[in-house]
Amino acid sequence: MKLSILVLHNLGDPLSWRQTMVEKELCLPLFAPDHNYVIHDSELPLPQYVKDIQFDAIILTQTFLSKRADPSRFLNTRNNYEFIKDSDAFKIALPQDDYTCCDILDNWMMDWNIDLVYTVCHNDWEILYKNYHSTGRLVQGYTGYISNDLISRGAIIKPLLDRTIDVSYRSSSLSPAFGMLGKIKTEIGDRFEAAAFGYNLNLDFSTKSSMTITGLDWYDFIENSKSMIGVNSGSSLLDPLGLINIKVYKYMMLNPKASYEEIESECFPHLDGKYVFTAISPRNIECAILNTAQILTPGQYSNFIQPWEHYLPIEPDMSNLREVLSIFKNKEHLERLIKNCKDAILSFSALRYENHVSDLLEQIASGSKLTNYQRDSARSLILKYRLEVGKKSDNYWVKKRLKLKLNKVLINIGARKMKYYLINSFQK
Repeated sequence: MKLSILVLHNLGDPLSWRQTMVEKELCLPLFAPDHNYVIHDSELPLPQYVKDIQFDAIILTQTFLSKRADPSRFLNTRNNYEFIKDSDAFKIALPQDDYTCCDILDNWMMDWNIDLVYTVCHNDWEILYKNYHSTGRLVQGYTGYISNDLISRGAIIKPLLDRTIDVSYRSSSLSPAFGMLGKIKTEIGDRFEAAAFGYNLNLDFSTKSSMTITGLDWYDFIENSKSMIGVNSGSSLLDPLGLINIKVYKYMMLNPKASYEEIESECFPHLDGKYVFTAISPRNIECAILNTAQILTPGQYSNFIQPWEHYLPIEPDMSNLREVLSIFKNKEHLERLIKNCKDAILSFSALRYENHVSDLLEQIASGSKLTNYQRDSARSLILKYRLEVGKKSDNYWVKKRLKLKLNKVLINIGARKMKYYLINSFQK
């Protein structure tokens, strides 16, 4: 039986796609390609005829659901996709960072009659989904899964001694609105780099967006790293409506040099740490499979890995750095740690894409109300979408790239003109 499935995402420009994110968002068409899919980036207009197609299932991915954090984009999304509310399709939501605007997400799930939500958080579901948890279905999901291709890649791996990077790190600078967990994630690279000065380590750290590594190059980067530092993925601050984030943003605009402690005192006093939402990250899984040691701040990591057995625990203040590096420089000990971590991650069947995809399809098949006749009737319109929107999508991103380049050029020209004007004004 070939199912008809609408997958809604907002991955953006294909040239900036990250392999891990693509696999997570598009796991059904990638790992179960025999079904009939409409895979739509919600940045592009959705043809009216697609709204009239009877689907077995509608999948709302994390990038689609992330629009709840932006009021204007969220309003547009709700308006443009209101047809989902009344659709008879089996509706599945795959959110990430459930704690971000959780009340908005909860109400959204209720309003659109979502049948099933895979939450990546492991606790406090009644807080994150205070209405949905008592009427809808919540099941445990994860921020990332293991593909067979990744396992095959991990079977032929570069030896530790041939890797040129001792310790690596990539992350984005997070807003203080993620609490102390976000602060540590933003600062851990600088802290490690400062504390490791004089240890003769080759480090490759960055929190700059320009240094983001995309596609399969990310796997190459991991494979060329003997170890990678990391922190608990998540937040230690609950922001149900996104109001804290707005308050923090406004305060930082007026006080760009304010410390975290000052921002906390002014914007969310006594709230940080009241709840802690964490989960194992895709990076933890990738490093494990690709035989890269992990130097992590202590935490739960969804109870998959344990300190000293599967990773080297580094205190956020770097107070135990010497102990960690003594083990890091012990090749036999490090390789044993790496093996333990890989064996542990591979032992959990819930982390395999084949099982995740199989579960999704079983849920859809049992929850769908369509007949085979209705599925057959949808095929021509699904084919029409693929032929029409595929070309439009390519043209859209080409034009957008050109527009972004032009804007950048104009901004640079304007900046140079302003600099020239100021210099000449002072000289006069």
